[in-house]
Amino acid sequence: MVICLFVSFISHAQSTHDFVLCNAVDKSGRHPAAVDSLKFSVEVHGRTVSNVHAEQRQRPRQIFLVQDVSASMRDSNARQRSMQAVRDSAASASPEDKLALVDFNDSYFLDITPESATAFLEKYNDTEFQEGLRFFGGNGADDASKRNAEQMERELLRSKIRLYVLLLAPPKHPNPNDGRSRSQLMDVVRETGGVVVKADSGNVPSRHWAEVMHSLIEVADRVDFDLNTPLGSLARLDVLASTPDGKRDKAVEISCPRYISPQ
Repeated sequence: MVICLFVSFISHAQSTHDFVLCNAVDKSGRHPAAVDSLKFSVEVHGRTVSNVHAEQRQRPRQIFLVQDVSASMRDSNARQRSMQAVRDSAASASPEDKLALVDFNDSYFLDITPESATAFLEKYNDTEFQEGLRFFGGNGADDASKRNAEQMERELLRSKIRLYVLLLAPPKHPNPNDGRSRSQLMDVVRETGGVVVKADSGNVPSRHWAEVMHSLIEVADRVDFDLNTPLGSLARLDVLASTPDGKRDKAVEISCPRYISPQ
């Protein structure tokens, strides 16, 4: 009896519970897909996984809008589109959400701490505040960032933060490194389990794309599971979803973090 209790205690102490936040997206419309009809499986490199459970949750979020204000964004059209996208993102947020603004060039600055959407827009639309930002825009390029993609990726994976990108338009005057840096950014987004939304039509207002983005951010599919032993370092993670009969649902795309870090 004592031995059985001891073994049970050791087994419990060595196991650990963890979770990841994913997006099950309907490919036809880029909208959240129902997960109650899907069967999830989880694979973590070097670990035995058990008790997998998925549940769709809709809760208030803390959202940091990150805006490129580097010199490469001098183009007035790009500046205006980016400013409008920030306004539309704030206007599309849920009343319970908290929004903050970070701008970056060769460094980064927290310009607006987490506020309600109403308070955020009041500060953002202030003339003196806008003049202080100098340049606006977002083109997916990394012109002078002091942090490389690998550093940013490691920090994001440890924090369970998901990165979403609304790609407005390619730069008007690209530099030779734009394609490579944009590709690296897209990779980081996918590594965190986020989604890239491309505003691929100039005839559709940015409010539409902001609403698409928020529909993905607001609804998260939380996948819980148990590991037989705690993690000591980053480990490769694969989350798969199938229909109850084990077939892949071709109409649904699953976006999940590709790595999991120790708690």
